[in-house]
Amino acid sequence: MKNNTQTDPLLHICAWCNQVIQEDDEVFGFGAKASHGIDLSNKEGEFVSLNLALRDKTVFALVPSSTSTAKTGGYDLIFITCSEGCAQALKDALELEKDVFETD
Repeated sequence: MKNNTQTDPLLHICAWCNQVIQEDDEVFGFGAKASHGIDLSNKEGEFVSLNLALRDKTVFALVPSSTSTAKTGGYDLIFITCSEGCAQALKDALELEKDVFETD
């Protein structure tokens, strides 16, 4: 399993607005479940790009490892954002795409 999360620059980029998140800035994240039948096990520890067709936007999500708290909590994807506003905007966009994703 490839694991780039320690140095991956996407750890410091907002998934919604693409703003750089400084090391001392607060981070807002949330998990999502992939639709039934989507297997991300070969992407554990990596970022994947997701096309939000209805918003004509591409976002990035981290696929947690099978032993992580996020995965054992039922999440297949983790989104990292710079603010509550960006987190909510991304959740709203994912909700529009719910034929692909389920969000909490």
